[in-house]
Amino acid sequence: MEKTDEYIAKHFDNTFSAKPKIKYDFNIRKMGLKDRKIITHLLDYGITGKRCLDIGPGTGRWLTFLRENRASYLGAIDISQESLDICRRLCDKTQRADIAVEKLDFESNYFDIIISFEVLEHLRNPSNYISEMIRVIKNGGLVMMSTPNLVSLASRIRMFFGLRPMAMTLDETHVRFYRKKDITRLFSDYNVIPKFIPTSISLNPITPKSRFRIPSFGKLSSLDDSLLFMMNIKKNK
Repeated sequence: MEKTDEYIAKHFDNTFSAKPKIKYDFNIRKMGLKDRKIITHLLDYGITGKRCLDIGPGTGRWLTFLRENRASYLGAIDISQESLDICRRLCDKTQRADIAVEKLDFESNYFDIIISFEVLEHLRNPSNYISEMIRVIKNGGLVMMSTPNLVSLASRIRMFFGLRPMAMTLDETHVRFYRKKDITRLFSDYNVIPKFIPTSISLNPITPKSRFRIPSFGKLSSLDDSLLFMMNIKKNK
């Protein structure tokens, strides 16, 4: 059965309200490879003095990181009011919106950095989401995103035994699923080329957050659990 916007909002409200308050630790030695890569690329681009937007901020983990690294402005957008209530203390502005259809309440060319992790898979039609991100990002700005990999190694093992891929079992509100070439094709419609960042491969086809994983590199990264990618947006003047 297709999930309504109200159902999805309530689902995430319940999810975030059930989470305990977390004091985030950004000690890179204690973090998984994907998180370390996110931190490295954000720091390499530069956060200090930058205007940053988090679409789908959850409980505010990455907003906390951006604030600790002296971002000058933080915005957050989510369909979940519970998420925004948690994140409000970190932000200069929040917006409750269904990003599949609603406009972002920000000026064009406003942000230096946009992050949106594990959001794309929740949207049946992501065209408004992508076009609005491109509208509000500055020329030369950084967009960093991630989404579950439909053909990860764990998913391939599961399918060999007749089970659904991991991406289809992680969350009941996942409605669209991606491989690397699907992401490349999707963003080519906007004249944007995503750069994929290798992370890690789970060796456990049963438990998605298993510690039994190995780093990936090169073509092996097509088996990563999550597709992490970044884009430097170049706009025609």
